[in-house]
Amino acid sequence: MPDTYTIYLVNQSASEQIFWCFLARPEELVNDPGVFANSSASLAVDPDSPGQNYFGIPVQYIVGAGASNKAVGLSIQVVSNVTNDAELKDIWEADYATIPPQKGPAMAQSGTDSPDNTMTISSNDFDRKKNENASWFSNQSFGIQTEAGFIGMSWSPDPRQKRVLTPKLAFYVSAGTFDSNSLASWTQDSVDSAIIKAPSDFKFLKSTVTYDSRGKWSVTKGPPALKALRSEVHNQLVALSHLGQGKQFDTIKAVSWHSHAFMFEEGDTYLSGTITVTQALTAAFTIFVIAGVTFSITGRIGNFDIDFDYSGPLTVKAIQDIVTAGAQLLLG
Repeated sequence: MPDTYTIYLVNQSASEQIFWCFLARPEELVNDPGVFANSSASLAVDPDSPGQNYFGIPVQYIVGAGASNKAVGLSIQVVSNVTNDAELKDIWEADYATIPPQKGPAMAQSGTDSPDNTMTISSNDFDRKKNENASWFSNQSFGIQTEAGFIGMSWSPDPRQKRVLTPKLAFYVSAGTFDSNSLASWTQDSVDSAIIKAPSDFKFLKSTVTYDSRGKWSVTKGPPALKALRSEVHNQLVALSHLGQGKQFDTIKAVSWHSHAFMFEEGDTYLSGTITVTQALTAAFTIFVIAGVTFSITGRIGNFDIDFDYSGPLTVKAIQDIVTAGAQLLLG
């Protein structure tokens, strides 16, 4: 299972903002004016929203190919007809048809010996000129598929073109009006955006982007800051104050810890895992509390399984002693 980087969004402005996430270009594409930003990952956030708003970005690359009657260019919507998960050292070939008839491409992996830290995308010897004279345009894409949508880039491939790409784990977060999968310029995305680089801007795979009341950006490591609460009783009271009427008392049936669960940085502990509860979940809960300790809910699988994490001063053993089968918890 690939690691997932989480970018939390904090809106301190006076109005709702729609945040968009973009993936930085590999160095090999930086100077190519025919490569455009492509994103369908957006999230609307209210001012000073009390909930958790974030983009979850798995380190799982995808490559794609398509064809349509729209030429690749600014503001053109590009969605790949075929996509594939891709790994470093993969070699992929897109097989574009020469018309007639108008037909989408096929795509297949042709090797695993791309240079270290790269992947290769190539195209066959289709007749681009003939196709485009008949208004049939090919496209090619590279990026990451997130829960919120695709983030990446698209271009129009040449026949027998080979692109060797060195992926860069850096992200832009912008606030504004974009259209889903509508191609944008890199200047538009990067000039007034927050830039988040992995791993340097992350702590325990988490980073927070803040858009302040003056329209300025800041990036901090880790999740959004919470007030330090030393007393177990205070922890419980604060957690309960967030629950209101939408709460559920339950019992843990089973616990599993994720493979990257145990991480340490600056004296804190980070763990993540999955719990199974005994009752069907009755709401979209965001936290749960056990013995005064608050855990963040990061995902839900069906009606009984919950992905969660913990970041704080307690030791790994202390957390494992708390989160056990039979433990009672309060969801909210």
